[in-house]
Amino acid sequence: MIKELIKDISYDKISLNQALTRAKLIAYKIDNNEFISWINKELNGYDDLDIVPEYRQLACDIVAKVENPYHGSKRVPIDLTELNQNIEGNLYKFNYISGISNIEQNLENVNHSNEQYGYIDLPIGIVRSIINIVQQNNISAVSRKMQFGQLHNILSTTKQKLLDTLLELNRAFPNLEDEYMNDDKKDTASQIITNIYGNNASSNVGVGQNFTQGISNSYTEKVEQVLNDLRQLGVPNEDINELEDIINSEPDKSKLGTKFLAWSSALMTKAFEKGIDVKVPEVLDAIQSLII
Repeated sequence: MIKELIKDISYDKISLNQALTRAKLIAYKIDNNEFISWINKELNGYDDLDIVPEYRQLACDIVAKVENPYHGSKRVPIDLTELNQNIEGNLYKFNYISGISNIEQNLENVNHSNEQYGYIDLPIGIVRSIINIVQQNNISAVSRKMQFGQLHNILSTTKQKLLDTLLELNRAFPNLEDEYMNDDKKDTASQIITNIYGNNASSNVGVGQNFTQGISNSYTEKVEQVLNDLRQLGVPNEDINELEDIINSEPDKSKLGTKFLAWSSALMTKAFEKGIDVKVPEVLDAIQSLII
């Protein structure tokens, strides 16, 4: 079971998606929930509240599409590092949460097109805010620029982690198909998994629920109305909870604008990556009323 899979992975006889699917059988055989969880997340994609592995935290640049009446439009780098620091945001980093099959398909498409970079456009409402910040009115679009090579790194790292695990398990259980997994053997398997993946493979990060403290009654009513509007616009509950946490953690409501910018950008990225039907322009209009 393990030996054959190791050989198929090492000689690239199967795709990584196929390798993970077969490895799931081994994970259930050794009865290790951490290994099962990691495989399922790599196959099906990570949830928004999951701790995403470091190798899936991708760096990006910010570029603006600048219009010139004589030379047309072109993409140029734009420096938003100060804004990123002020909002304690991640404009230059995003989590790639899609499943392995999606990554493999994307890279196959990229190989046919010979493209080196991908662009994720920010919503027009966020673009307007950035234009006001940088004082440059000839900007028509702002995008995140990502190197497709980083997707290769996700596949490579995932493959090596899986292969390392299988090699260690094969060393510990050379006759896995015939072995009875008693508690001692399960503990051995668990230690192997922990050594390779750490002890937080299936951990979640929660967000606060209390957002009314320090907010006046009238403002609280306005917040509740906006949150209800956001639900109607298709915003997922976890993102609404995150917005509540932002409001609760900032006592000076006049400073919420930049934080809402980062929240909206993250929402847009998730909607793009997961195909969520969110009416982003209407969402931006709704949260404008919360800025005092």
